[in-house]
Amino acid sequence: MAGVLGIDVGGSNFRIGLFDQEGHRLDLSEGKTDSSGGRDWMLSEIRQRSLSLIEKAELQVKACGISFGGPVDYDQQQVSSMHVSGWQGFKLARWVKEHLNLDCLVDNDANAGALGEFRYGAGRGTHSIVYITISTGIGGGVVCEGKLLHGRDSLAGELGHIPMSVAGAVCSCGGQGCLETFCSGTAIALRGRGLAKRKPAVLARTIELSSGDPDKITAETLFQAATEGEKGAVFIVREAAQWLARGLLMVIRILNPDRIILGGGVALAGKRLLDPLHEYLDILSIPMLQYSTEIALAELGNYSPLYGAAALGWELV
Repeated sequence: MAGVLGIDVGGSNFRIGLFDQEGHRLDLSEGKTDSSGGRDWMLSEIRQRSLSLIEKAELQVKACGISFGGPVDYDQQQVSSMHVSGWQGFKLARWVKEHLNLDCLVDNDANAGALGEFRYGAGRGTHSIVYITISTGIGGGVVCEGKLLHGRDSLAGELGHIPMSVAGAVCSCGGQGCLETFCSGTAIALRGRGLAKRKPAVLARTIELSSGDPDKITAETLFQAATEGEKGAVFIVREAAQWLARGLLMVIRILNPDRIILGGGVALAGKRLLDPLHEYLDILSIPMLQYSTEIALAELGNYSPLYGAAALGWELV
């Protein structure tokens, strides 16, 4: 029997898994990312843990796929990072070949998450999906007829950076009014903190859930307060859902996929997000452009990119 390694390199966590051809995860090694350690620390962890999994494996490991939490030049198989030193222009697939003796394919975490959900999660049985991860920022990946869409400059799926309003806040990418500035976890938290400081009574329960400190408000505490019925929190959640609905309608009208799959921490809010999202999708839709695209939650949770990394590995076998 043959197997592959799937590796997910994230800003907060990293995971290395051993998978069989059916997508079953046979073994797992994971830990917290030490950003201060830079590239060398991460490569050392990957090498040691990967060799340990390979040594224990009861099947022959044939290849490796990597999900990388940062910009990836897919054609050149090199990565970069805006947050951790040492990665700029680094040829990660070549490093794996040299140090683990495995052929390797690397893609960014959003694309890997899309492929993971398409092959093994909420996208099974479809021809095309768009995967959107909503957490600190917003990322996305597009799978069409079983293949990831990268685009001319490896920019396909950068849905968080669709410009939505010239009056919006400055985004992490340097643009203004991107979708990410309206409905990412960071944007929702900032909206809550601002309102809590101006009108603390409106978000009293949210502040209480945030250890009594407006500066500690997160998207999670806002969603919890909204679930309990706090009007200020409900308003912020509905506002975010309205902007997300506009972004999804753009996706539907440009790509018209079988299914849009929502992942990331904000999507864990479930019905508290989906109910107003569907409401605004209905309001914004028009009879002449009816659609049957389904909206679903990711089935693989935080492990979508890891499963996608395994799927990348299998493309090499």
